[in-house]
Amino acid sequence: MKALINALKGFKATKQTVAVVVLIFVLNLAFSVILAVPMYHSLKESFGDSLVGENMAEGFDMLWWEEYKDQSEGFEKTFVPSIIGKGAILNNLEGLVLMTFLRLPPAILILGLLYILLRTFLAAGILSTFHERVQKFSLKRFFGEAADFFFRFFVVTLLSLVFFFGLLVPINRWFQIIRNNVAQHTFSEITPFILGLFFSTLMLFLIFFLQMAFDYIRIQIVVEERTDVLTAVREGVRFILRHPGSTLALFYILVLINLGITIVYLILHSLVPQTSFVGVFVSFLIQQVFIFAIIFNRCWLYAGEIELYKYWR
Repeated sequence: MKALINALKGFKATKQTVAVVVLIFVLNLAFSVILAVPMYHSLKESFGDSLVGENMAEGFDMLWWEEYKDQSEGFEKTFVPSIIGKGAILNNLEGLVLMTFLRLPPAILILGLLYILLRTFLAAGILSTFHERVQKFSLKRFFGEAADFFFRFFVVTLLSLVFFFGLLVPINRWFQIIRNNVAQHTFSEITPFILGLFFSTLMLFLIFFLQMAFDYIRIQIVVEERTDVLTAVREGVRFILRHPGSTLALFYILVLINLGITIVYLILHSLVPQTSFVGVFVSFLIQQVFIFAIIFNRCWLYAGEIELYKYWR
């Protein structure tokens, strides 16, 4: 009940400062252009004056893609049939749970690290805004608060990466070894499938728990104005251990809402034929609304976690 009450408070706070969501959306869109523009020129050059462009409008041209894939380098190798619609979401989920994102081209990984730095900077501004319950949003105030907390948040991000690569990646590899050994010594495909599903679910839970833990560590820094990051780590983890029910319940309420948003998006996206300019444009708009909703949900989670922390404070 406490989780639900604070989730509703978080929703109200996010709605009142929706300008923060708009800002994050615009910056996210601008960052996406960094990849979209070079990819557009690469595809345009590959299509040339051929009929490939028309064929791609009607359906994915596998023959062209095989040739493009062999000739492409760097981030262009990420252009695959599953990059559109539900395939992109499933690919991202698989890449996170199975850690296959580590095989991406170096250029993509570098951009990923830059994006993490951007998110770290913005997280400081978002949490400060929700903590202070700012009635009138100000870009100067937002970026000023983000700059003040950035170094401490940067240290927290480094610690989260240490935990991710030092703990979760080895655990995932251990899970994969176990699953592969079981698959080699059994004639049934059901057992390794169920085992793989169990391990994937467990990995997703561990990833979510790590995210939640470091959210409360950041909240410690902002709300308690802690300058010692290690103290914030200790107190953030202690808070979760003292209130595991409400912290997990709040987190998974927002996860379920996120899942609902994703399902609605996939349904709407599948109903729009992309064989014309109008269809492609409508599909693009649906995708942007989906991204905006996901960003709103993330800000809502931050706001709800702050409200929950203050409730138990």
